[in-house]
Amino acid sequence: MLVLITQTFAPSIPTPASDDVSQFFDNTDPQGRIVGGTVAAEGAHPHMVAMSTGIMVRNFVCGGSVIAPRTVLTAAHCIAAVFSFGSLSSSLRVTVGTNRWNQGGVSLSLSGNATHEHYVSQTIKNDVGLLFTSTPIQYTNRIQPITVSYDYAGAGIQSRAAGWGRIRAGGPISAQLLELTVTTISGEQCVRDVARASVELNVRAPPIEPHIELCIIHSPNHGMCNGDSGSALVRVDQGTQIGVVSWGFPCARGAPDMFVRVSAFQDWIVSRTRA
Repeated sequence: MLVLITQTFAPSIPTPASDDVSQFFDNTDPQGRIVGGTVAAEGAHPHMVAMSTGIMVRNFVCGGSVIAPRTVLTAAHCIAAVFSFGSLSSSLRVTVGTNRWNQGGVSLSLSGNATHEHYVSQTIKNDVGLLFTSTPIQYTNRIQPITVSYDYAGAGIQSRAAGWGRIRAGGPISAQLLELTVTTISGEQCVRDVARASVELNVRAPPIEPHIELCIIHSPNHGMCNGDSGSALVRVDQGTQIGVVSWGFPCARGAPDMFVRVSAFQDWIVSRTRA
């Protein structure tokens, strides 16, 4: 199976081949972290956002990034996962300023959200969404917005992703933020590598659309997993966001991981961002 890279309220990591694309690492599941990553230094990712639900007990959902005083950029499937559970949406909050999603930092309630009108859950396309906080996010040395880069990102760009996703498919939850340095690959290589992985892993993957998706690769046992969805992919040389964790094969199987190519959604993001 394939999985979206969100955290779910119940484990949702893919298994054998199926027509159901929800098998990709669908990170709506509160148990995990980046596979093969290292513990991030305190304050190293001041843009990081943890989405969680629950009143007495918080459940981790997804990552996100602060891009404006009242706006968090995340994946559309993260938002859809929460609202598909009905009452859970009313307890959805975002936490900023901490490397532990369930401890410290500042938690804020939300006043609304926006999901791309052409988001297609069956093929995980146009997987971009925004959350709007009820009050402005107060910036500190531990809480800062990230600049979204709308320049086209090609192959060979060293980038860094951080998240609270699973440490392996079906693995345990990690409270600490992990990070992993990866490299972008061309659309042509991504198409080839995904086709190969689909055969080797007996999974029917969605079609790759390089004009709206950005692919990265590291090596076997290093990559994104459930729970990392919605988190930012950041250029190491510029410190700007070029992608949003979207989906991949579960997990770190030596196949590419897919990110939303934010440059393809400039008009949509800019027109809806709330300052």
